[in-house]
Amino acid sequence: MALEGYSEHNFGTKLGDVLSASRPIRSIEYLKGRGKELDTIKKSLYAPGRHVFIFGDRGVGKSSLGQTAAYQYQSADASPIFVSGSPNDTFNTVVANIVSQAIRRPRTESVKSSKALAIDVGGIKINEGQERSGIDIAAAVRSVGDAVEVLKQITERHSEKPVVVIDEFDAIRDPVERNMFAALLKQMGDQSVNLKFIFTGIGKSLDELLGAHQSAYRQLETVELPRLGWDARREIVNDAAQAFGLDLDNDVNWRVAMVSDGFPYYIHLITEKVLWAAFSADETVTTIGWDLFNHGLADAILSTTAELKRPYEKAVLHRDPEFEDIVWATADHDDLLRSLNDMHASYRVLVGKRRDGRIAVDRAHFSAQIRKLKGVGYGSVLQQEEGRPGWYSYREKMLRGYVRMQAQANGVELTGERPTPKQSMHIGNARNGYHGASIPSGVRQSQKISDWSKE
Repeated sequence: MALEGYSEHNFGTKLGDVLSASRPIRSIEYLKGRGKELDTIKKSLYAPGRHVFIFGDRGVGKSSLGQTAAYQYQSADASPIFVSGSPNDTFNTVVANIVSQAIRRPRTESVKSSKALAIDVGGIKINEGQERSGIDIAAAVRSVGDAVEVLKQITERHSEKPVVVIDEFDAIRDPVERNMFAALLKQMGDQSVNLKFIFTGIGKSLDELLGAHQSAYRQLETVELPRLGWDARREIVNDAAQAFGLDLDNDVNWRVAMVSDGFPYYIHLITEKVLWAAFSADETVTTIGWDLFNHGLADAILSTTAELKRPYEKAVLHRDPEFEDIVWATADHDDLLRSLNDMHASYRVLVGKRRDGRIAVDRAHFSAQIRKLKGVGYGSVLQQEEGRPGWYSYREKMLRGYVRMQAQANGVELTGERPTPKQSMHIGNARNGYHGASIPSGVRQSQKISDWSKE
């Protein structure tokens, strides 16, 4: 093998510790670029009756932040409680899942335990250390008051500082069921229940959570999670390479940072595939360069989840030859919200990079094709900004990263090249998602990527 001192088993096991494309990160050691958010959560949880809601686009790392924060807060006498929302879940079933995990027994199956613990749920006593069968905790939780009472009992027995993470809260479809959690937080605060909740969900789910319970605002610290900034993106790749004693070409590092579009999922996935390519190489590898990057990127595209591939394929397969260039142009900038004029400028630059003699379509034709990308038949890739004609954003923000990966794999580097002054830099906000300066727009394609860090 190309990496000396590693068997396949040892390499794969260590890689799973260093990178985490398929599961949330739980260790602060591997959670990059989220120090500010972690500090906010930590300070918020000190406040009596205060809970946390982490929201943002899919794929930005909400689950990783929530689970890492939970392990930081949870006292050492027990583990945090993790549950996930699903379309079929109700308020009662989520509470039942929390209870089940807290007493370490399935919701409906018979269990024997040597640890004595009795919980009274709606008049039904559930005893660890005593065999029972057919107990459905969810059916016993008949009201928010019942839920508060059982959570109070769990809190007194679970640990000194218990914390519950409800991941993918927005997946609970019924708004009435979601709104019941606002009432739960309010009553828990009134009764001084020593249990902390960390919710995660997409951006709009916060308002849906509170609903008519606007007084619950004071029970929640809201943490909006943007895409990762440039330093954090590069640090993930660099640290992974160093973990295996490999040098990393700086240009390659920048390219992973750009192609990923700031989504941790893509950074971890691309880096994982690149390192597997290094392990499988015929010759000994000491440096991660362009060959390994290209190999890893191709594998990452194949491994990307089908729900992200499908809209792209619907948009570009069996279309006019210029259509893929048009789709790539929509992702050729840091900003998530872009004007038609800006995307057309990207398209003209992009066609010039093709070097195959193709001619860019005019603005009117380009505009007509962009409008098609809003339709279901074209993958519903774009959506038009309400009240702002000619401005578009991705319906699924995470799809942008997949589009950038496809362009790169086809030899087209999306650099956001513009005739803007080099010194123009911007600070991140909720719209573009970056903390700190972006790579300056206007950097020419001919400039080495490694030089950007000196700007």
